Amino acid sequence: MMADKSDTVVIAPPKPAASPFATAGSESTSGVAEVASRWASLPTGLVDGGEIIILAIKPSMWRPVFDSAPWLVTASLLATALTVLARPLPGVSVTASAQIVLLIGIARLGFAIVRWVPTWYVLTNRRVIEIHGVRTPRIAARSLVEVRNTYLHVSPVERAATLGTITYVTQREDDQPHHWRSIVHPDDVHAEIRRAIENAIDLQDVG
Repeated sequence: MMADKSDTVVIAPPKPAASPFATAGSESTSGVAEVASRWASLPTGLVDGGEIIILAIKPSMWRPVFDSAPWLVTASLLATALTVLARPLPGVSVTASAQIVLLIGIARLGFAIVRWVPTWYVLTNRRVIEIHGVRTPRIAARSLVEVRNTYLHVSPVERAATLGTITYVTQREDDQPHHWRSIVHPDDVHAEIRRAIENAIDLQDVG
């Protein structure tokens, strides 16, 4: 499987390579429009004065598939068993029974996609932020100086898609570890987080 491109926002996005069919003005306009459309996906009022967003990342598009895999596999096996054994659900045909079971698995995938759409992982010069929620954004944020440690680990399915999960643990005893799941280029993102933490600690020491 090939890793997909992650929706990532950076403070200074690299200038796109020049196209022989585009003028300098059209390149600038398209680049600004692309970054602006991604910023529009983030909740308003996310950062306060003096806070800078270093990057904002969505989980890979493989994440909904990973989350729904047990449902999809179970639905496929059950639909196959109903068809082979000719044991329909009460009141419907064998074919309809198999379709109903498969639709349950597909519905679970659809639900996972709906949850994936508003999910963002954001790194600023002060905090790590997670954004979830379909109707109302739920924002969980921790100060960088509160992060005790970070870990990068890769599950077997993530390894096949060249993805990784970043976990960070805070100094709060009652705080559960936080996970940035199925990130594209996890090594680079983890290194960026470590640099931001080190810079935040250095500024705190100077202050």
